[in-house]
Amino acid sequence: MRTGFVYKAICIGIILFFILVSSCTNKKCTSPTEPGFYLMKDYFPLNEGDQWTWEVTGDTIAEPFFDGDVNLGEPFVDGNKNGVYDFGEQYEDLNFNGEYDGPYDPWTPGIPYEDRDSNGHYDPPNGIWDEGEFFTDLDNNGVCNKATDLTLKAFLWFHEHLMRRESKYIGTGSDGTPWGVIGSKAGRDDFSNDSLGLRWHCHLEIGSNDLLSLKPIIIGRARIQVGDSVINIDTLSEYNPPIFTWISIFEAIEYVMVPAGTFEACLKFESVASGWTGNMQRYNGTSYQWYAKGVGLVKSEGPGEGEHWLLKSAKINSKNYP
Repeated sequence: MRTGFVYKAICIGIILFFILVSSCTNKKCTSPTEPGFYLMKDYFPLNEGDQWTWEVTGDTIAEPFFDGDVNLGEPFVDGNKNGVYDFGEQYEDLNFNGEYDGPYDPWTPGIPYEDRDSNGHYDPPNGIWDEGEFFTDLDNNGVCNKATDLTLKAFLWFHEHLMRRESKYIGTGSDGTPWGVIGSKAGRDDFSNDSLGLRWHCHLEIGSNDLLSLKPIIIGRARIQVGDSVINIDTLSEYNPPIFTWISIFEAIEYVMVPAGTFEACLKFESVASGWTGNMQRYNGTSYQWYAKGVGLVKSEGPGEGEHWLLKSAKINSKNYP
């Protein structure tokens, strides 16, 4: 069985070799005049307190809402101060049925409730948004729907020995208050950027970290020049594929125009991912990233059709963009 695994790994290595050769043959791999080498730490800053806001398309998030009114249950005397009704405690039998009706019992007339949509009658949860129910408007169109034009905000803080980028899709509650939502590609990502290069250690969404049992993904070596590449290959077990691959290619130097401004001499990377499952599955395919000196990720395209991130604003090491 081990022999079969080794054979498969050799075959994958040969395939990856030809992918890299083809990539540098068909894509722009012209080295800049100067400098010839770049330090990855300059293009992916990791300062505690740094913040970024991107315009994101290609993801679809169902805008969250409060479904129905809230059954408050019959009032009672909480004799043992535990916050819940216990048999024998005094209560007001408002619907005259001879038993206590709590917040999780079916609502009946006479039981107090929170009238969330202010329509004067009790509305039970029905699984769909109804006019007047509170919701988080992620695309600012005034209705509760599946939002595709999103704004992702992230901030950086020190977590154990790594830097954690915590991100949320931001929107406005129907009452005008700001709200944030965790969803596709939004959550927690841990990075390090040192002598071992820029490495991605964790991608956590709603309790699931699909990088937990794997080696960190190396996005770029510490010192790089155009045409450099890194091949990441990993598997949960040599006897139990799948095999996960992430190829990162430093393709070119380009300028980028985004809402946060125009950034000269950005490092353009091509990322080719395959075999990923769970929360990482959406990264399978080919995508492109542009990193600006002193700022970080200013633009991303793919892997899905029409999917992009464009930097809207940032605060890096106390400097604001734009």
